[in-house]
Amino acid sequence: MSSRPSIVGCSEALRHCLQYVTAVASSDAAVVILGESGVGKELIAERIHAESARAGKPLISVNCASVPRDLFESEFFGHAKGAFTGATRDRAGRFEAAHQGTLFLDEVGEIPAEQQGKLLRALQQSTFERVGEDRTRHVDVRVVAASNRNLADEVEAGRFRRDLFYRISTFMIEVPPLRDRKSDIRSLSEAFLREFAKRYRTDEPRLSKRDLDRLVSHDWPGNVRELKNVIERAFVLGKATGKLRVRAALDSPSPLAKTTATTRERTFLTAPELADFERQNFIAALEAAQWKIYGEGGAASLLELKPTTLASRLRSLGIKRPDKASLYSKLGGERFIAGLARDLLGRLQADPQLGRFWLHRSNLSLSREEKMLSRYLCSALGGPYRYDGGQMVEVHANLGITMGDWQVFLRHLHGCFDTFSIEDSVRQDLVALVNTLLPEIVTS
Repeated sequence: MSSRPSIVGCSEALRHCLQYVTAVASSDAAVVILGESGVGKELIAERIHAESARAGKPLISVNCASVPRDLFESEFFGHAKGAFTGATRDRAGRFEAAHQGTLFLDEVGEIPAEQQGKLLRALQQSTFERVGEDRTRHVDVRVVAASNRNLADEVEAGRFRRDLFYRISTFMIEVPPLRDRKSDIRSLSEAFLREFAKRYRTDEPRLSKRDLDRLVSHDWPGNVRELKNVIERAFVLGKATGKLRVRAALDSPSPLAKTTATTRERTFLTAPELADFERQNFIAALEAAQWKIYGEGGAASLLELKPTTLASRLRSLGIKRPDKASLYSKLGGERFIAGLARDLLGRLQADPQLGRFWLHRSNLSLSREEKMLSRYLCSALGGPYRYDGGQMVEVHANLGITMGDWQVFLRHLHGCFDTFSIEDSVRQDLVALVNTLLPEIVTS
């Protein structure tokens, strides 16, 4: 039997959740685990597996959000040698690897709509074929899925198949956010301190009442994952003195965010933040109206503003319609470029060599990086954005990126081009653009 994963805490909300875990673990029912990012859904999945009859068999985890669209079938079902360019050997997929065990589908709501039917078929029939192979294989797998989305809402919106939803949600477990189990913050913090003291080979510092009060008063939008990051920062900042620096850790920004923990708790926006929000809102409306301002269906109508008022605000913010000859316009605008950025990051995160850069990132920081990349591309390609790429350099400059890493990145970039059917001339311009960052990002 596998050892049970340690889930720290004794709050009423957590105990209620774990009662459901124990009840369902002994069955073979499909389970959907719901909860915000960072609450520990993967730990709950590991506990279900460890308490099941399949505990001695594999638990295979897949982050569905990081699987590129064109590699979905290969990732889940495997491929035969020669099935596509780069398939130099036979490869078993995640279903085959999880035979007689448990397949954990993290962020299952991120599976592209066109791939959901293939997943449903495999689950219903317990069969699949590797890409490039006619042989039908049988598999015995229990599925545990997780999502930070409301899957029922996704079904109603048409983004998630109803039949797939019912197939995977025989049993549903909701993991409480940290703000609903604040009595667990002390025990969680002390567990993290023991972990870091062991890792850094030093004495375990004491968590004072003042430190605990600060932690309890925080809202924890990033949940347990955010708490762990804060405790590690407090530990590292105070390592020289042997005292935790919780206040400094709460106030210090993460590498991918200018906002701090205390900033996130604000109920107001600063003037620059408000201007940025207004700018993005205007651009979104203009894109939806195909840059028409006046008349029915125009941006002014969508925003419920007088056209003259909108035109004045656009002039003051310096927002102009992109040139039709710009790469921004040729690619189809912000929505297309955002999709390109999302696909590219998914490929990079799933790559065996480059995945190390995202290993300890929260979903919140991944979302910020995706937004940052999208804005950089939109601005640099001639869109109505103001972004000089300085933050891109700042974020990546100290990561120890090698020339080999850069070559792998370019390979995945070309893979995105293939997926999105980008013409050759535009590809060349895009590669030339990203290569301008190379001297400052490749540091080793």
